[in-house]
Amino acid sequence: MSIRVERSEVHPSGSTPGNGPADWHVRLAGFALVVGPLLWASSFIKKPQIPDNEVYDYDMITSVFYLLALFALASVVLASRATGDRKGRAFPITPMVLFPFAMASSLGTIPYRTYEETPLWVTVTDPAWPLSQIAMVASAIAVIKVGRWQGPARWLPLAGALWLLVTMVAQIAFDDRVMAYVFTGWMLVTYVALGVVFLLRPGSVRS
Repeated sequence: MSIRVERSEVHPSGSTPGNGPADWHVRLAGFALVVGPLLWASSFIKKPQIPDNEVYDYDMITSVFYLLALFALASVVLASRATGDRKGRAFPITPMVLFPFAMASSLGTIPYRTYEETPLWVTVTDPAWPLSQIAMVASAIAVIKVGRWQGPARWLPLAGALWLLVTMVAQIAFDDRVMAYVFTGWMLVTYVALGVVFLLRPGSVRS
């Protein structure tokens, strides 16, 4: 007597547990990547003529949307195990831990006219901002090395994470106005483009 066992498909094809984040998760991150970087870029485009030490509220507020977009990106990296298993998970977790402190630093400056007037806790949390960006560079390099993401999704996170280097060169070579347009263009061809990939092809992050 033989026993015949048929495969029962409980879950829809292409989204079985353990394969990575759900489509809604990836698309939500994609939407955040389209909106967040461009909102922050608008603060550079429309920046008024104010002293360097004066708090620019619009910049501080829109930078939080940018950080939220990166948090969403890091969450997709973590859920898809794009930086590897076990120790590799530390790469996206590190910026995710730093982002709330960076956001608090940005929002904490808003009630004050100058950066010198901000309280000690803002000064203490301020390093989380650059450290979070460095952590995103490290995470993006790990994404490339592990190679679970293919196509543009594999390379765009690193390109986006290098925005600081690109804009610093533009600012040194030209001026703040040119830097603002360079930054906006860089966001469009890196993080925003990655957001579009996430929106149109959420399955691209599932191995």
